[in-house]
Amino acid sequence: MAVALLAAPLAGSATAGASDDSEEAAWQDDAGPSILHDEPPRAPQLENTGIWRAEPTQVCMSSAYRAGEFLYQGCLWDDHGGGTYMDWPAETALDAYTYPTDDAYRRNAADLVELRAQPHGDGTAFRITYNTMTDPDLVATTIALGDSDEPVEAPHGANTVLPAESFVTVHGSQARFVDAASGEEVGGGAATVDLERRQVEVHVPNSVFDPGDETVRIAAASGLWDTGNDQYLVPRQVADEGHPGGAQLGDPAPSAFFDVAFRYDEPLDAPWRDRQQKEAIAAGDISDFFAEVDFAKLRRQVEDDMTGQREGVPDTGYIHRIYPSHFENEQGRRMPGDAGGPPAGAFTQQDGLNLHSSEGSSERPSGQFGWVCRDDCVPSLAGQLQRYLIHIPEEGASGGGYASLTWLPGFAQTPGEWVTGENDLYQSLAREAETPTAVVAVDGRGSDNWFYGRSGASVFEAIADAQRHYPLAPDRSMLGGFSSGAYGANKLSLQFPDAFSKAFICDGLDRAPSFPGVNAVADTLPVDTVTEHEAGSKLTPLLPSRHNQPVMEWAGANDDFIPYNITRERAEAYAAGDYDYEFITWAGVASEHAFMCEAAVQGISVGGTWDVLTDWVGDGARVDDPARVSYVRNPLMDDPQSGLVGDRAYWLPGIDTRQDDELGTVEAFSRGFGAGERAVGGKQTELHSVSGNTIPVNPYLREFRHLPDPPEEPRENRIEINVTNIDSLAVDPAQAQVGCDTELDVTTDGPVEVTLLGCDRIEQFG
Repeated sequence: MAVALLAAPLAGSATAGASDDSEEAAWQDDAGPSILHDEPPRAPQLENTGIWRAEPTQVCMSSAYRAGEFLYQGCLWDDHGGGTYMDWPAETALDAYTYPTDDAYRRNAADLVELRAQPHGDGTAFRITYNTMTDPDLVATTIALGDSDEPVEAPHGANTVLPAESFVTVHGSQARFVDAASGEEVGGGAATVDLERRQVEVHVPNSVFDPGDETVRIAAASGLWDTGNDQYLVPRQVADEGHPGGAQLGDPAPSAFFDVAFRYDEPLDAPWRDRQQKEAIAAGDISDFFAEVDFAKLRRQVEDDMTGQREGVPDTGYIHRIYPSHFENEQGRRMPGDAGGPPAGAFTQQDGLNLHSSEGSSERPSGQFGWVCRDDCVPSLAGQLQRYLIHIPEEGASGGGYASLTWLPGFAQTPGEWVTGENDLYQSLAREAETPTAVVAVDGRGSDNWFYGRSGASVFEAIADAQRHYPLAPDRSMLGGFSSGAYGANKLSLQFPDAFSKAFICDGLDRAPSFPGVNAVADTLPVDTVTEHEAGSKLTPLLPSRHNQPVMEWAGANDDFIPYNITRERAEAYAAGDYDYEFITWAGVASEHAFMCEAAVQGISVGGTWDVLTDWVGDGARVDDPARVSYVRNPLMDDPQSGLVGDRAYWLPGIDTRQDDELGTVEAFSRGFGAGERAVGGKQTELHSVSGNTIPVNPYLREFRHLPDPPEEPRENRIEINVTNIDSLAVDPAQAQVGCDTELDVTTDGPVEVTLLGCDRIEQFG
């Protein structure tokens, strides 16, 4: 039974007046989870030591002249070697090169992150940075210096040709110099290995190659080293513990390279931006990938980011940015023996079909897509360096910065799937929204893990990095996603409602994980069948947290992947409640799962429906410090080691439940704003259609309600709070527009403690 209690401050237990200014400011700037506001982590791979001083570009496939150094920034997770380009799922099931199964390779050892050069002393110094390095003897990089009339054979059994005058091959702590024309070794020396930073430095004397003040052609590629035979390790058709796999059937001499530098023209719509690389390595000829390095500029220490050039660092348009995560419990990619893996029968982006139960997973087989990877789990893309794709509008930002939509791709999809031309998601929001809007699209550490644990944390880490480096307005930050990414967008925006001004949910599931097409039946049974659902993962009970967060949801009337009754459940909840919402039901071809959100299907842009979204986005503005706050506390979704604890909403931080396996609810109303309850009208319904790119006509049903501004009322120094299963919560009086002596009118079903921040006041109720 809920009991209403009234409290004013007791003598000696409260301080009247406004709360402490410093604490007030800290809470006001602390919307969302702690991981959104943490200082950037230390990133050893991005650090400089010794003679190196230039800041990395951290933009994939870009180059710059900085501090007397020439830098090439590679990308991440693009070390697939040679093969035929394929979209998912063929890309996963029929991958290109595969690493040896030994854990030392971490399925990522030849991932070249950065290459830089500078004139130094009587020669040229080079520094190579890898994404993964457990043993420097396992990997090698060959640098080709200068040009030749015809491509020549790279040394040490690489089975690859490219133009060169001299070759420098670095493996472990050894450097070897080869004359390209004769193939003869002309010297060598020691290389310096920094295992912590995963960097290798080598000095090439002018006696081997003298660039002078000329502009010099430089190329480079990385592969695995065969220490027993002192040459490159060449892929076989099937990998084993000591040999890579993936060689093309009938190819007697496959290229040994996994990753090639200076790839400035790789298409953005390839999942890992390696389409051209795969084709070139498969052909054994990487002549198209190189840089022209001006050594006169280097000697003069000219600063030049070459912005606006194909090889330069862009400041608008599509930008693939690398950032350091706070987390790396393992290097490289996830290995089968790592903790917390998927159950047998689950399908994952990095591994395809999982044929056995991983360590820490259930023994019961499951047909699910991906798995919920929590704090104690190694995610699919485990390493510290991660990436996101941001699109910055050509038009300048208004005061306060661009509005932004952070986009979570669906299962086994990457941000490049939405790069489809001038009418894609990125350019539509940049051009058609009320104000130019940037899009930040994340990898989610592999988009397998349903945005729990490190996967969920990566969303906020990407947002934080983007806000540090681009003019994005934190108070106009929206969250959206597709399919399992829509589940993630729903989950995170409901856990942390004050972090996001609006939410866009495109064909989202309601529980995690799921199996396409059967959820409508399997999810209604009393026990899990073809999936292993995570406890507490159902979203509909959490919808009250969205009271101050407008939402748009898309669903398909005849959806083949996500049956309509799943999305319809939320539509009915919105209509029955007091939400500001739009629910769009697509019909015909546009209602098919793969077509609905204009992803690229086999490279073809489909749909053409983004105008419906951009009209709703408007300027992306949020509700700041609302008078009424509703929140559903779900302890089962907390991942504290990943910085994801959903325990605050607006001016109510520190919300904890009495029973940690049950939901807690909070309804609070501050009379200090001088605002009453907003009028809630009924649902409105309209039929519309929109013209598309591939599909000429896309009909849809629009159900919606938009709430007016709240009416003005006399201000009172009083807060009304109604809680269920809540043990404690705090109130920020400054944000709630009340004083430390505010009257607290509390209704509760049990004991609850209320703390007024900065007021030296704690009240007990119930």
